[in-house]
Formats: sequence, structure tokens, C-alpha cells
Amino acid sequence: MARAGRKVSIRSLDEKIAKQQESLAQSKKKYEDEKAGLAELLKLRNELRKEELMEAVVKSDKTFEEILIFIKGTGDV
Repeated sequence: MARAGRKVSIRSLDEKIAKQQESLAQSKKKYEDEKAGLAELLKLRNELRKEELMEAVVKSDKTFEEILIFIKGTGDV
């Protein structure tokens, strides 16, 4: 809908649409890059946690089964 007293051309609308689409594409790329970076950091953190947990299991005087029972919170493995 055109504003009162001002005629909007199709060309100017097409230019604005193209500009907005480009802006959106750039934002989407940045979002995807940030998302990938976060996924990599989460993966690294999980790997470090696994290593730390395995070191604790190896150093523990408890058996593997006892540790599993404790972690699962159940009476059976």
C-alpha cells in the first residue's frame, strides 16, 4: 500500500527487497557459522569430560560395575 501523496515505484521496492534479502542471507550465514562454532566447543567439552571421567574411573578403588550402579542410581547393572 502506497503512502498518501507519494508514489512508490516497483523498481524501488524491488531494490529494497533485494537489499533486505542480502541482509537476511548475511545474517543467516553468520548464524550458521556461530552455530557450528558452538557445536565444536560443545563437542570438545564433552570429549574433555569423558577423558576426566575415565581417569577418575581408572584411579578409583571401586569396580566398573559399582561405578555404573552408582551413576545409574539403581541396584542392578
